[in-house]
Amino acid sequence: MSHESYKHIAFLSRFSLRHKQRREFIEGLLLIIPATSILFLFGYFAFFYAFYISFLKWNYISDPIFIGLDNYRKVLNDLIKGLLGAPWYEASFFIGLRNILIYTLIVVPTQTILALILAAIASSRVRGVSSLSTAYLLPGFTCSVIIALIFVYLFSQRGFINYLMNLIVPGFGYPDWLNSRNLVIPAMAIVAIWGTSSNLAILFMASMQSIPRDVLEQAKLDGADPVKRFIYITLPLIRPTIIYALIVGTIGALQMFDLAFVMAGPQGGVEYSGMTVVLDIYRTAFAQLDPGLASAKAMIFLLLMYIPTLIFLRKYGGGIR
Repeated sequence: MSHESYKHIAFLSRFSLRHKQRREFIEGLLLIIPATSILFLFGYFAFFYAFYISFLKWNYISDPIFIGLDNYRKVLNDLIKGLLGAPWYEASFFIGLRNILIYTLIVVPTQTILALILAAIASSRVRGVSSLSTAYLLPGFTCSVIIALIFVYLFSQRGFINYLMNLIVPGFGYPDWLNSRNLVIPAMAIVAIWGTSSNLAILFMASMQSIPRDVLEQAKLDGADPVKRFIYITLPLIRPTIIYALIVGTIGALQMFDLAFVMAGPQGGVEYSGMTVVLDIYRTAFAQLDPGLASAKAMIFLLLMYIPTLIFLRKYGGGIR
């Protein structure tokens, strides 16, 4: 075969390879376009549009008016008034922020610990655990609004929760949980813990099953009981997963809306006792018809969530990839 023939074959091979690579690139692009379009439309575009209208005074009908940082000034005044003890109706954003922080401090540690316990039980080889796992993992596959509607009746004055509490603690009484300023946030936290612990348990179960069995067997041969194996081997090895669960759980808790809307009502409950930041943003945008102020609240809330998350990740998130 001549030298020219070799050159011709090499050219055809390169052309065929380039054609194949170009075809694979186009096919891959067509596959990711739907997901990328949805992400751009409901993610990036929505964010930048909200940032844009946070500088406007607008009521959806009249022409928008540029007012600069006035909406941000109103939000900061709301926070300052709340810190200075202003009445609840003058500091809705501050009260929503305070309530959601209390809710988050109750929900995130409790659901994480409970999920670790459930995952440890489900990962054990105790007889009957597999059937039990189905029962406590079921809430994770149930719509949160449906769960909230069920618990509205359970938390009523003559509901099952008060009946159960009076059996456990005689003389507990029959409080109206969802119309009490002190009990509505704990009531929503109980519902959230019950509904979300199973999701985290699945995550922890997958992480625990990735631990090499020979490590646990060696610890067992060295005389470590199940509790010590869990504390000194399992927990350190799944530390990145725990940190991830804490971050995701915190962000999810801070963004809570559905439970507050159903259980406390769209007005935020008695004296805003069930108000959350996202519910306040919803009311500002669609009840008070002020999307500019609502967007400013959303931007400030995003900043308040992002900075602590970034600090936490830099300090403890070294194992997360």
